[in-house]
Amino acid sequence: MKAMGKDRFTKQLWISAGVIVAGIVLAAGVLGFLSGDISAQASAIANDRAVIQENANAVATLVQLDADAPQAARYQAAIDQLLPNQYGLVTFTQWFSQLGEKYGVTTDAAFQGSVVPPAGTVAGTAQFSFGAEGSPDNLTAFLDGMNAKSSGFLVSLTSFDVASDGMNEKMTGQGVVFFQ
Repeated sequence: MKAMGKDRFTKQLWISAGVIVAGIVLAAGVLGFLSGDISAQASAIANDRAVIQENANAVATLVQLDADAPQAARYQAAIDQLLPNQYGLVTFTQWFSQLGEKYGVTTDAAFQGSVVPPAGTVAGTAQFSFGAEGSPDNLTAFLDGMNAKSSGFLVSLTSFDVASDGMNEKMTGQGVVFFQ
């Protein structure tokens, strides 16, 4: 009888140990699954918060741009006055000659190359070549006048060469005039 009680005890001990081990394995599996799921959910929440923050930043930028719209409209009006339309470029060579006369410089200008039409908010451009002859001081004043705030045209000189004969200097070069 003792052997039978001992066998039964051993059998129940092994069953209990098996149930405990199976419970631990099952609990470890459940915890592993839940931790992976919780980690995935935490990552999704972090991503969602990042998207929300980006959207909030975009809305803040939009609000700032909307607040700056009146000032931008004033700048646009000033740009519209500064930049002629493409047909206004017809008077450019005449303006260039008159500007030279104003500063005692003999000038000529001619359009050459390609005309790039405006696209969206980017101004159009037309290439030109020019020549100017006068004293060094007059040429300097002429260049300053060309870049003056209310000059009539917005130009950018891309290259120029200067040669001197002792009394006068002769300048030749290329540039771009902008239009709307």
